[in-house]
Amino acid sequence: MNKNYDVIVVGAGHAGVEAALAASRLGLKTALFTIYLDNIAMMSCNPSIGGPGKSHLVSELGMLGGEMARHIDNYNLQLKNLNHTKGLASRITRAQADKYRYRIKMREVLEKQENLDIIQGIVTDLILENGEIRGVEDKLGVKYGAKAVILCTGTFLKGQFIIGDVKYSAGRQGEPSSDELPDKLAEYGFELDRYQTATPPRIDKRTIDFSKTQELKGEEKPRYFSYETEKEYNPVLPTWLTFTTEKTIETGKEMLKYSPIVTGIVSTKGPRHCPSLDRKILNFPEKTDHQIFLEQESVESNEIYVNGFTTAMPPFAQEAMLKTIAGLENAKIVRYGYAVEYNFIPAYQLNLNLETKVIKGLYTAGTINGTSGYEEAACQGFIAGVNAARKILGKEEIVIDRSEGYIGVLIDDIINKKTPEPYRVLPSRAEYRLTLRQDNIFIRLFEKSKEIGLLRKEKLEELEKAKNQIDQETERLKTITVYPTKETNEKLKEIGKIFNQKNNNEEISVNSANSPVSAFEFLARKEITYDNLSKFIETKEFSPIVKEQIEINAKYNVFIEREKTQIEKFKKLEEMKIPENIDYEKIRGLSNIAMSGLTYGKPHTVGQASRISGVTYNDIGILIANISAFLEKK
Repeated sequence: MNKNYDVIVVGAGHAGVEAALAASRLGLKTALFTIYLDNIAMMSCNPSIGGPGKSHLVSELGMLGGEMARHIDNYNLQLKNLNHTKGLASRITRAQADKYRYRIKMREVLEKQENLDIIQGIVTDLILENGEIRGVEDKLGVKYGAKAVILCTGTFLKGQFIIGDVKYSAGRQGEPSSDELPDKLAEYGFELDRYQTATPPRIDKRTIDFSKTQELKGEEKPRYFSYETEKEYNPVLPTWLTFTTEKTIETGKEMLKYSPIVTGIVSTKGPRHCPSLDRKILNFPEKTDHQIFLEQESVESNEIYVNGFTTAMPPFAQEAMLKTIAGLENAKIVRYGYAVEYNFIPAYQLNLNLETKVIKGLYTAGTINGTSGYEEAACQGFIAGVNAARKILGKEEIVIDRSEGYIGVLIDDIINKKTPEPYRVLPSRAEYRLTLRQDNIFIRLFEKSKEIGLLRKEKLEELEKAKNQIDQETERLKTITVYPTKETNEKLKEIGKIFNQKNNNEEISVNSANSPVSAFEFLARKEITYDNLSKFIETKEFSPIVKEQIEINAKYNVFIEREKTQIEKFKKLEEMKIPENIDYEKIRGLSNIAMSGLTYGKPHTVGQASRISGVTYNDIGILIANISAFLEKK
């Protein structure tokens, strides 16, 4: 082999892009394979990035040095701050991407990256030696050497395209599937399964009656995903909201007999949190007003994404249903909705560093691991790329645990919990939602980012200074006393009036100060901010993110401290190592289900073992006792 690399990445979707950039930026000679050069970083389905749980993933990725966060900040049509009335843990950002510019500009980023070659080709086989990866072979028979390979194959492994009763081999509309590689993976000992996903039709913007829709604009000054983004203004191109009607559901019921879900042409599981319109009609036949969001895909195009109308029904059924939606009576479809079925590798065959348990030096990331979503894919790709590079460089692997970030929740879940459908990150999956907020990512992932070394040194120094200022000012405020004087209460009354005006004159009562408290406790009052605290004590000039964290620390101190205690208990279990040569079959009292799950899953820690399906609290108690006995014997 005369074509040798340190790292080879197969697939140039969102996982592959992040994997290739991470490895090459860490100094490794890297090759990125893609079926078509023109489709790098393609957004195959929706034009959005972010949302519940997902916005946290993107910002965490940005803090660690990934590309998606700053890229979507630069190439979006609008950004929205959502759920700000639902409490700190619920605050999120959602971007509507400019799909064309996002893709074109990401290719530009890759082409300019040192240590990175992009190769158009289809990988059909792995080159192995004594159970370790040595490279790949493509469809032309060309062999490429590598010390690590990362598979980011998306929906292309034995992919099948479906509309109505039409079904043919394709990984995405108009692109060939990868049929040889999955057979080889099975031959090498991987267990494969199948999932499906679907996408809605796209329509011509010029054929929409927008007078029947509600216009929804973005924020001019939103919260950005990346700490590196500095913009005075963000685009506010609108999306439009409309609804299905009784006629839509009536027509849909008539057309259900043509649905591939009903006919059985599609028999695999799809993402439950993004159901097709056919499935909505099947599951909620009485509901008639489903939300439909009309989202422009690019400023370069009139193509509109019909969010909420996912379907793989035949073309005539899609057209009939579409014309019953308010504002879309004369809409013209430019691309029909379709479904794709594909092979994936259930992620219990991975270690937490995303290296496979079956072949050393082989990593998998993204949809191939049974996940759904651009954000989930990008984060896995980044972690796989970083760990592949670090293994080659002889450095310790990077693992983010559940208490540190949503990335940790994502990877831990897919490996240790069974996923009967494509996995999607949701806030409800995280145990420590108050700690894992989008606003404090620079604090909780600072050390990991510093260790990885991909975020700019200047930005790390700036964020470290902010961290120190937060800690120092929090402690200073605890030493200052605010007294309940007449002057204090008069100021509180004035601030209360302003507070009520800002909150739409809801007349929220502002209580008088009755006893001396620390300035930190005083800041916990709902009407007090760090800025107006200056009316009572001497304050300092800080950046907005510093002031925000000081306020949050004060107002949510009780809850944050309670969660910290829970995390400390969690870490004791998480850090309790399980000996590699432990024999679960010899541990008396373990249930057969637990014994089977532990033997196959090979958890490294008790915390990881506790999340394996079928392992009970009783099993964990028995396991801990036996670990102690096992170590004493040694």
